[in-house]
Amino acid sequence: MKNNNNVVLHFPFEDHGLGGSETWTLTQVDWRRLESFHMRCQRRILHIRWHDYIPNNEVLRYTGLLAASSIVRKRRLGLFGHIARLADDVPANRILRTCCEAQDGVRPCSDWRRARGRPPTTCTQQICRDTRVTVTDALRLVEDRSFWRQIATAGSYGRTLRVQEGRI
Repeated sequence: MKNNNNVVLHFPFEDHGLGGSETWTLTQVDWRRLESFHMRCQRRILHIRWHDYIPNNEVLRYTGLLAASSIVRKRRLGLFGHIARLADDVPANRILRTCCEAQDGVRPCSDWRRARGRPPTTCTQQICRDTRVTVTDALRLVEDRSFWRQIATAGSYGRTLRVQEGRI
């Protein structure tokens, strides 16, 4: 693959293709499809054909873009932090806190029952997977904006998050 320094690659996929991705809860099949679409678009822009045998990591390194799943994780963690830091009387914050309490096993009201069947993956479960901490710990960590930004960035590059003991 030739390195042409005169070419600036602006990739609108991050702006338009991932619109509203902060609220997506995707299955593994959907993640694979999203990643393959992301790579296909980059390869098409760079005029890379299938018989050139260039690995995906090389294409990502050349373009300087993150993987689509990393972009979605970074956006999801950013939205979670924004909503969690809102004032307590804001409806979005109250809903988030109620969802977090429900995930911890607290029922919204005494006569509430879960619907039949397997429960769908929720946004709070996605946050737990992205950060590798419980949702109540994530709510505590989000108060420190600079630390939460580091967590979002570490999650976006796929690094393992190691939370300091004093923070939780």
